[in-house]
Amino acid sequence: MLNTRFIFKSIFFVVLFGIIVADLSNEWNEFKQKYNKQYKTIDEELERKQIFIENFNEIHSFQQNNPHATYTLAINHFSDRRIQELVSSRKNTLKSYTSSSFKSSREVNNLPESLDWRDKGVITEVYHGEVGVIVTAVVSTELVESLHAIKTGELIEGSIPQVYDCCRQPIDAFDCIKNMSGICRKEDYPKPLGRCQRDICKPFASFDTIKRMAKPDENEMLEWIQESTLWAEMSVAGKGFNTYTGGIYDDPSCSNHSIDDVVQIIGYGSEEGKPYWLCKLHWGTGWGEKGYFRIARGKNMCKIADVIIQVANTEPSSTTQISTSTTTQLSTSTTTQPSTSSTTQSSMSTSTTTQVSTSTSSATQLYTISSIHLMVIFVMVTVAQTILICN
Repeated sequence: MLNTRFIFKSIFFVVLFGIIVADLSNEWNEFKQKYNKQYKTIDEELERKQIFIENFNEIHSFQQNNPHATYTLAINHFSDRRIQELVSSRKNTLKSYTSSSFKSSREVNNLPESLDWRDKGVITEVYHGEVGVIVTAVVSTELVESLHAIKTGELIEGSIPQVYDCCRQPIDAFDCIKNMSGICRKEDYPKPLGRCQRDICKPFASFDTIKRMAKPDENEMLEWIQESTLWAEMSVAGKGFNTYTGGIYDDPSCSNHSIDDVVQIIGYGSEEGKPYWLCKLHWGTGWGEKGYFRIARGKNMCKIADVIIQVANTEPSSTTQISTSTTTQLSTSTTTQPSTSSTTQSSMSTSTTTQVSTSTSSATQLYTISSIHLMVIFVMVTVAQTILICN
């Protein structure tokens, strides 16, 4: 009897396991078909399938255990890859601050409740390409593109390959770009050449100042982002970040990992009372909220406030859109008025010249008339004397 029960239990678990495996196999096949996944060898496919199963199980576990989470997870085109394959693997060591000791030191007053630089038309499309070490070139180029667009009103795509060729790690990307006098257009330097070729293109966008935040301060970040976008280094190794599909990412465990990637912060806001940063990632539009993500603001989530950089142009330019109104006003008050004044002075000068000329002409006429009168008198006196003599 016991043997029969044991046999039936064994059969039941085998069948159950088979159903589970069959279901995951179906999910795996659907995943491969949807994202056109092809692998070179059977071993590679087996490895990718195992990673997919791990991510699949993590997603379902998250959904069951966190019904009130502020963000969602789902299968995406990275579900067959580990997070280590997606990060930048930066070689330079960065100073990090623990989130537990983090406090915003400033009070923020008179700032908009939300900001999205996309609404201003100064953010280029989400990067579609290889991920990894090139990310520093991607985000540094994006910051310069956006600054140029904010200042001139022209959104032009810069050359990521140029920055990648000329500003390889561990070189600081912004120091390097500044030394090159800016970035070139994508069309002028369209692909990596394996070595820096600075003389094949002319920079179209540049900056003269590199601002580096001394310590984590998300209120100061709010002030900075009013001027242009921010470079932010963070940890993306938190639970479910690679399968994030939307909402406000808020997982304290990510702050336990070291900084491993960099993003462009393009705005901020709040949803149902929960403040967030709006960030642009470089994993394509199939990830997150069409390539973007929102992350909890105010508690240095995933160390996002540890390393903040912003580029700026401190000297005003006559070609900038922001200074156009100022320049126009200044031009109206300082150029047009002097011009008007000069014209007025010229007019006054003309008037004075005319008056002088008129006065001189009148004097000349008076002098001529007086001379004629004298001549007539002289002739009359002479005639009178002649008559007297004759008589």
